Amino acid sequence: MIKNGLFLLICVFLLFGSVFCQDDFLKVECTVSPRSIRQGNEGILKIKIVVRNGIRISANPEFIIRFDENENVSFSKSFFAGSELNLPITQEKEGIFLDPQKEIEVPFKLSESALLGNLTTSGEIIFTIFFQDNWSIKTSQKFLANFVSRKNYNLKKK
Repeated sequence: MIKNGLFLLICVFLLFGSVFCQDDFLKVECTVSPRSIRQGNEGILKIKIVVRNGIRISANPEFIIRFDENENVSFSKSFFAGSELNLPITQEKEGIFLDPQKEIEVPFKLSESALLGNLTTSGEIIFTIFFQDNWSIKTSQKFLANFVSRKNYNLKKK
């Protein structure tokens, strides 16, 4: 009985430890501009990546931003590669790395029939992290951003 309890405790620790460790290395902050968008109008999803000191994000293998399906919001594509976003890069002897200082801006359009009120757009960023002691890991980080949808009285009823 004690062995089973100890085994369960170790499994829970490892599960939660691995989930929370990722947040220590990289944090994704997302906002929508403007905060309030009228139906049928455009907005911009702003993504800021904050990386812990001593960690670099590889430009190759590809850095990808993938968006979740959302009937209220439409992006020009369902995913964007880092090379399409014109992210600044630095070249070092170990490889080519992204410079996460620049905020990533991705335009989108709010559907004319979008629900009114608080809405969310979400997705994930897939990337490879390089550590100072020359080891790497490919992982992903989910993100979401909230905004408000307002009625557009200029749209004609069909």
